[in-house]
Parts: sequence; structure tokens; C-alpha cells
Amino acid sequence: MPKLNVAYVTFLARDVAALAQFYIDALGLEEVLSSRDERYREVRGGGCMIGFATETVRPYVNLPEIEPVGTRSILTFDGGSVAAVSEWAQRAVAHGAALVREGLDTPFGQHQAVLSDPEGNAFRLSAATGS
Repeated sequence: MPKLNVAYVTFLARDVAALAQFYIDALGLEEVLSSRDERYREVRGGGCMIGFATETVRPYVNLPEIEPVGTRSILTFDGGSVAAVSEWAQRAVAHGAALVREGLDTPFGQHQAVLSDPEGNAFRLSAATGS
């Protein structure tokens, strides 16, 4: 069997255009224009695409509506260095993110800041401790 690679992560969003634009402006990700329509936007985050879809996609993926309960997932972006994590966090906040926790060293060898995007999705900015 061939090895699996993560290709896409998709989030349901109230405003796909605004949420995609946040990740473009705040984190410098690139929009994949060939995927753009009124129900969907996609940005490239390194080797993985991040999609934002409206609720209208539910019938295509056969998922029932569920009540969101707390944080259900966390995106983690590699900031490159400890100093850059702080810079990226400041930039994200300036573009509408909420700072949940300032950067600190974790027991897992990472320095991480935790934020939430304008629709409340959690994400981390991370770098190897001491980098």
C-alpha cells in the first residue's frame, strides 16, 4: 500500500471569503484560485491545503449537522524560530485573531503561542525550543 499524506484540511465557515482572507493576510498563506467559488476557498499552507467551506457542502460529504462543543481541532503552523512565533502572533492579532496564550516553552520541545481566528478556530504558532 502507498503511504498516505495529508492533502487537505477543511473547516466549515460562516464566511469563507473573509476567513480565507484572514489566513492570507495574517499568516501569508497563498490562495489556490482554481478552487475558488461562492461556497469554498482554499489556501496553501506548506504541503497541505486548508479549505473553508459553507454549510452547503454537508450533502456532498454526507455529514449530519452537529453542535460544536468546545475546540474540536487545532491547526499548528511552524513559525521557524522562537522570535518569529511572537512576530507572527502579533501580525495575526493585528488582522483579527484573538491571543489565547502567549508563546511559551512546552514539555514537548516546542515554543508555542495559541490563538483563535475570527470564527473561533484554534491555531498554534510553533517553533523548536531554542531556535
